[in-house]
Amino acid sequence: MVVQNVRTDLRKRAVERVSGSCNGHAAVKDTIRRRISILHWIGSYERSDMLADFISGITLGLIIIPQSLAYAPLAGLPAHYGLYAAYVGSLVYVIFGTVKEVSIGPTSLMALLIIQYTVDKPVQYVMILAFIAGIVELLMGVLNLGFLVSFIPIPVTSAFTSATAMIIVGTQIKDLLGIPTKAKGFFNILYSMAAKITEINPGDAILGGLAVVFLLGFRQLTRIPIDDKTPRGRALKKFIWYLSLARNAMIVFITSAVAFKWSASGDEVPFKLSGHVKPGIPGFELPIYNVQSGNETISYFEVVKELGSSLLVVPMVAVLANVSIAKAFSTGKIVDASQEMIALGLCNLLGSCFSAMPTCGAFTRSAVSHSSGVRTPLAGIYSAIMTLLALSLLTPYFYFIPKTTLAAVLICSVVFMVDLSIVKVLYKSSRSDFLSWVGCFGVSLFAGVEVGLVFGVLISIAGLLKVWARPELQQESIEKQGLRYVKLSPETGIFFPSVDFLRTKVIKVANEQQVPIVVDCSSVIGLDHTSTKGMKDLANELEKVKQKLILLNLKPSLKKVLQESDAKLFTFWEDEKDVQLGNNNVAMNMA
Repeated sequence: MVVQNVRTDLRKRAVERVSGSCNGHAAVKDTIRRRISILHWIGSYERSDMLADFISGITLGLIIIPQSLAYAPLAGLPAHYGLYAAYVGSLVYVIFGTVKEVSIGPTSLMALLIIQYTVDKPVQYVMILAFIAGIVELLMGVLNLGFLVSFIPIPVTSAFTSATAMIIVGTQIKDLLGIPTKAKGFFNILYSMAAKITEINPGDAILGGLAVVFLLGFRQLTRIPIDDKTPRGRALKKFIWYLSLARNAMIVFITSAVAFKWSASGDEVPFKLSGHVKPGIPGFELPIYNVQSGNETISYFEVVKELGSSLLVVPMVAVLANVSIAKAFSTGKIVDASQEMIALGLCNLLGSCFSAMPTCGAFTRSAVSHSSGVRTPLAGIYSAIMTLLALSLLTPYFYFIPKTTLAAVLICSVVFMVDLSIVKVLYKSSRSDFLSWVGCFGVSLFAGVEVGLVFGVLISIAGLLKVWARPELQQESIEKQGLRYVKLSPETGIFFPSVDFLRTKVIKVANEQQVPIVVDCSSVIGLDHTSTKGMKDLANELEKVKQKLILLNLKPSLKKVLQESDAKLFTFWEDEKDVQLGNNNVAMNMA
């Protein structure tokens, strides 16, 4: 019998071990499927998906190549570094990304941040920045810190984006007009250009002006009214749509062909060219190295120290941009912000090992993917292949791309990101949001976008603190069942910043009107130690003038907290019908 029980016990333990092992394997499998997003959809991938992704990827490639060539110089880098970032980001996001429309690669926002922290520094600084930014983004995702994005409100995001666009336009006008200036900062650049207005290069200005007209004109092609009820009309509308999308690639190709032919004729080209672009694909190199700057060797840790706040600002801004774009195109689905952080972190982490600049999602390219009918993130494979082919075969021709053309592409890409219409809406609806927008926008232009972003967030938080510390108090004089009292209703909870404000208000009303004070606690969701003590002190002060502190609609759990403090000091009403029950008690205290 004993032996039988022992055998039974051993069998149960064996089953439990097998069951626990199976559950453990299932948990690991679920984690892998959740973190390697391609596993969710690759099993059901169909031929129709492949065709849609191919069209979308090729369309995206026609946009990302000229943009990458333009964004790298904006970051103070040679043009080919933009292409490195374009293909690595596209490939990595295919495997780990969750939103099919998101296009990871170089952006004007990242370029602007990069140049602020790495101006006049060796290019290795940018790779190290991308590497550490990737680590920070990856850790944020692993630690499920996606909620941090919620602390940056929409008005601050709008102001930040608008200011960034304004700064990009300001920095590119000098290349558009061919004005020689090395000034930094939005207003310094404008002042420098105004001082050197007579030094405009006519060739750059004419070509740049024509490029802007071309880009803006082709942008409006989709507004041409076309009857799409017939097959021919639908085909024509689709063709015009693709023609409009390809405007950046077209203007780069046309102006480069003009420059090539001009140069071949032996005449001097009247506008500045991009110059030599390094061909080929870089090899793998972990960006943990010392940096050579002239005759000086800067250690890795010294580089990290010099990068300073950028190691937090760049990943935070990148995460904000990426999650915002993901939410915009998620079509009602829940966005896994933590997984997006992991995907973005891996894009930057692996990209930095192939000499890529920091990347994030681009709203314009994501919108193009959406309009192109993208089915899955696999569309990024085709845009990455186009970028790799450009690096392998087309780099000799990149020499002839006019700088003014790239400036025109950047200006026409970001100028529509300036959103001033929101200012009027915010002024009418919320003064605190209006101040956040104006503060973030103004400080970004004067002191830099990262300072402006922090300033805007601080103003928004100050607005919340004001609400908590000085809640609106609705005051009503009420007479029921022969008892007259004043009801005070705080619109927000009673926490330690607001308890002194409430105490002062209650005592003032009690002294002025000599009637009981009822505090409506419907909105009170919690009481900390300071507010509990403050309520007790208030009740004591009212006790001295023979009044009771009456608390209406207080949650049972919070009522228990006050009763444990001193039950005799407080009178509780479940609702205002209790006025009759409390009438005698209150009247006696008033006598």
